[in-house]
Amino acid sequence: MARLASFAGALALLFASAPAAALEPAENVEVYGYAQLWVTLLEQMETARGLYQHPSGDEATDTTTGFSIHRARLGLRLAAPGVPLRLAVQVKLERSFELLDLSVRWAPRPWFELEVGQFKVPGTFEALTDNRELDFIARSQITTSLADYSLSRSAHTASLLYGSASNLRDLGLALRGAMPLGGLAELRLFGMLGNGLGANLFFGGATNKGYFITNGPQLFAGGRLEAGDRRGIVVLGVHAGRNQHDNIVFNSGRAVYDLSRRAASGDLRLSVPGTGLRAWGLYGQGEISDDFNGDGRPDLRYSGWAASALWDLVPALAALGLTPPYTRAIELGFRFDTYGSEIDESGVEVRRSDYTVGLNYRFEEHLKLQLNYVIRRTEDPSFPDLADDALIANLQGAF
Repeated sequence: MARLASFAGALALLFASAPAAALEPAENVEVYGYAQLWVTLLEQMETARGLYQHPSGDEATDTTTGFSIHRARLGLRLAAPGVPLRLAVQVKLERSFELLDLSVRWAPRPWFELEVGQFKVPGTFEALTDNRELDFIARSQITTSLADYSLSRSAHTASLLYGSASNLRDLGLALRGAMPLGGLAELRLFGMLGNGLGANLFFGGATNKGYFITNGPQLFAGGRLEAGDRRGIVVLGVHAGRNQHDNIVFNSGRAVYDLSRRAASGDLRLSVPGTGLRAWGLYGQGEISDDFNGDGRPDLRYSGWAASALWDLVPALAALGLTPPYTRAIELGFRFDTYGSEIDESGVEVRRSDYTVGLNYRFEEHLKLQLNYVIRRTEDPSFPDLADDALIANLQGAF
C-alpha cells in the first residue's frame, strides 16, 4: 500500500504542477489508466460435479456466476522537451501491486531506437497489442504460451518455476526501427536481449540477490520483423526467440536449473477500408528442452494457431444514416483458437480448441463493452471432455 500511495502521490504532484486552468498535464506528459470488470454470466465447471460436503452430503454446484476485477492499470509516459528521450511506466493494481513497464527509449531517428528497461518481449502481434485494444476478452492460448514458455515458466509441477508468469515482459535492451519500403509500405524491426526470466525477475548474486543468484554470460534473444502498408490493410509479421541458461542457481542456493527454450510465430492481418471488415490469423510453436527430470527428452513441445474475422457495423449504419450517437464501433466477431502440447515426448498430445463468438461496443474512447461466448473442446486421451463453456462480459473504463 505504501508503494501505491507513493505512486498516487507522484501523479497528484504531476497534475498539480500543470496550469490550474488547463486541468491536465503538459503536452509532453501522458497519464493514463483503465480498469476491466468481468461479469461471468455463466461458466460451466463440470470438474466440481460429484463433489460433496461431508458429513452433510451437500452436493457442490457445477457452474459459476459472479463479478471480478480482471485488470486495473495506471501508466505514465514522459517525453523530454527537445530531446529524443521518453520514459514509460505502467503498474498493475489488480490482485497485487506490481511493476509492468519501466523503460527509457532514445529515438534519434525513426529507423533507430534504443530502449532499456522492462517491457513486452517480441511475440505475436496479439501479444504486443495493448490489453485495452484486444478484439476478444482474452488473448489466444498460443500467444500467452509463447511468452511464458519462452521465458522461465516450467511445464513440470515439481519445478520451482511451474507458477512463473511473465506478464509478456522481461528486463533488457531493445533495438527498434521503422524503414520505408517504397512510398506506401514500411518495414518494422524489434530485437531484444534480456534476462529471459519474465517481469520483475532478475539475476543477482550476493550484491543484489535476485530470483537466480548465478548466471554465465547468457541472455534471452528475441526478434520480430513486420512488413505492411502504412494504412494497415495488409500486415505480415514473424518472430523468433531463443533462451539459453546453463547451470543457474535458484535463490535458495540449493537448486540448479537449466533453461533451454526456443519459439517462433507468424501472423497476418487484413482489413478492407471503408467496410469495417478485418481479419487476422497467427501460428506459433515452441519447445522447452531444459530436461528438468533428466530423462533426455524435451520437457514440452507445444503449438497452436488462431484465426478471427470481425465486422464493424458502424460504416454500414452510417451509410444508412442510422449511426448511434457517441458510438465509435459495434463489432461482431468470431475466433477459432486451438492449442496442443506434449510432455516428455510421451506420444500423448492434449489439445484444447475454443470457438468464441464476440460482440464489442465502444462508446466514445472511454467506455468499452465486450460480450464473449466461448465453446471449449478438449482432446485428452486420459480424461473425458468436460463441460466448461462460458459466457463472459467485460466492461472497460479508461482515461
